[in-house]
Amino acid sequence: MATDMNKIIVKKYFEMWNTGNIKLADEVLSPAYIDYAHPEIKSIESVKQSIVKVRDIFPDFNITIDTIISEDNIVAVLGNISRTEQEKKAVYKIMWLVTLVDGKMTELRTGNVILK
Repeated sequence: MATDMNKIIVKKYFEMWNTGNIKLADEVLSPAYIDYAHPEIKSIESVKQSIVKVRDIFPDFNITIDTIISEDNIVAVLGNISRTEQEKKAVYKIMWLVTLVDGKMTELRTGNVILK
């Protein structure tokens, strides 16, 4: 059951980015949260600021999940980020690895997936 709950928490994190509902940050992120892909993010407050900034620059910013797998306290997600850049739709395939402790995200790692 914990693995299902972990997937729900991670989905809420992506919902936060898709909707701009920064109140979800307090619900899903640990105060000790670390985003290894974005070292400038140092706190829950800086996550909120980043969301506001990204959604201001890219109002159509959207994350879709293709696959989500959870085992123990790790959730792996394969998905897409889409947004309009220079009047063209851009889509990036991304993989995320999330660590959770006590129902909160503590670490996020990302990597671009290159499809051949």
